[in-house]
Amino acid sequence: MRSLLLAPLVLLVPLIVAMTWSGSATERPADFTFVNRDDINTLDPKGMSWMQDIRVGYALWEGLYQLDPVTLKAVPGVAETIDVSPDKKQWTFHFRPDAKWNNGDPVTPRDFVFAWKRMLDDPGDYSYLLRVIKNAGPYSDAIVGGQTADFDDVGIKVIDDRTLRVTLERPVVYFADLCAFPPMFPLHEASMKRHVRRDTGSGGVTRYDPKFTRDLPLVTNGPFMLTKWEFKKRLRMEKSVHYWDHANVKSDVIEQVSASMHPAFLMYETGGVDWVAEVTGDIASELREKVLKGERNDLRVFPSFGTYFYSFNCNAKFADGKPNPLADPRVRRALSMAVDKRIIVDNVTRMGEQPADTYIPRGAFADYNSPDGPPFDVAGARKLLAEAGYPDGRGFPALSILFNSGMQHGDIAQSVVNQWKANLGISISLEGVEIKVFRQRLHNKDYSIARASWFGDYNDPSTFTDKYRSVAENNDAAWINPAYDALCDAAANETDPAIRMRHFEKAERLLLDEAPILPMYYYVNSYLHRDNVKGIPQNVRNMVSFKSFYVER
Repeated sequence: MRSLLLAPLVLLVPLIVAMTWSGSATERPADFTFVNRDDINTLDPKGMSWMQDIRVGYALWEGLYQLDPVTLKAVPGVAETIDVSPDKKQWTFHFRPDAKWNNGDPVTPRDFVFAWKRMLDDPGDYSYLLRVIKNAGPYSDAIVGGQTADFDDVGIKVIDDRTLRVTLERPVVYFADLCAFPPMFPLHEASMKRHVRRDTGSGGVTRYDPKFTRDLPLVTNGPFMLTKWEFKKRLRMEKSVHYWDHANVKSDVIEQVSASMHPAFLMYETGGVDWVAEVTGDIASELREKVLKGERNDLRVFPSFGTYFYSFNCNAKFADGKPNPLADPRVRRALSMAVDKRIIVDNVTRMGEQPADTYIPRGAFADYNSPDGPPFDVAGARKLLAEAGYPDGRGFPALSILFNSGMQHGDIAQSVVNQWKANLGISISLEGVEIKVFRQRLHNKDYSIARASWFGDYNDPSTFTDKYRSVAENNDAAWINPAYDALCDAAANETDPAIRMRHFEKAERLLLDEAPILPMYYYVNSYLHRDNVKGIPQNVRNMVSFKSFYVER
């Protein structure tokens, strides 16, 4: 393989500089510049579900709690003190007197009520998380169904200008973590009023154009404010002087530069960026080899809290009305059992990932005993495919693997289709599309097989299992199983920690047995930054707090 690291980079410096900096000559250079894992999909907290969006969300907003990026513990954010009732169902949040929006307005309990009510009235990917709040589920179901409902019945109450009380349906051990998660962040209602859509939809619900985030400077309450957003080029975030903890924000200006892996690496090598947040492909493999040989020390690889997998569309028919063979769990299991994941991690990703046979990463939770997923078993896969009516692959319809172009998704898909051809006698085509098209089609179930991934959002197995509840917006596989829902409900209502884990284990076993997904490998995090870049922790959640970032020049 030709060495990318020995390329004549000096000849590319003018091009790289032009790609890195598109601001005006009078604009102050950023103190810290980075390349995110991909382009931003949305900065509307209600719609955030992709890592790159959530990462920036932590820079712009702050919840009632915030996560300590080193310990991953929930610590007070907007709320200075929190009182929890003895039965753990009532949480009273006392706001900091100096918690402010970046325009100087105080952050009040009503800002959270506005944001959370919007989540229930017009659900996003994570609206189901609010269902732990008393009567939030029935209220949302009624509103979405076009019926009337009284929000006063929901357990979210403004006590006064600095006090919010939340009453839960049951004790929720991870509720503090939820309050630190971007979809639970507040919104500034006054600045959003001009973005109300004319069509308010059913039930008179007020809906807002998600492009309100393009109205700059965006009114947010975190350590940084968004001052520039050049589509597919860069984001510029400047320190908010109104943030209550602004004295501990290390950098005044942070910029995200958009670039694919090769240009990102060249920008890094020439000093154009300080941090590459996800290193992939041949560059990652070559850098890792150099680290192992002691020739570099700036690639930092460490365990992650996520799984790369394939999602199978489980609907009885595709969008075009044709029958879907993937509706048969025997077909899904056959496809799962016909892939040797070791080939993928050894020959494609090559970053020390471990092959996955489970959905929840092994060892992610204490006292959780992972079930075994479908093994690599070609003979067993052929038998299942024959039982489903496709002996030796004969008569199997034309399907495709949908993936977003870039990174290594195409190479992984090629390896998978080669194995399915060799092991099952079926031909599957590849379909690479731009990231936003991919995201929309995956969410709309407009695919047959698609690459997918999931990272845990809080420290409880439900952060994984809830994705495949029948009511979950994130259930991209359209897999519905009442027994699975019942196990998730049982875990949610169980107060004994050991019994809760047993419910989750049974739920994951059911998921793996019916195979709406094909686990491939457990992610590793791969950061690229020099030793003079400070404040970037290495934690499994891939969670960062931009307020601690700085560069020693």
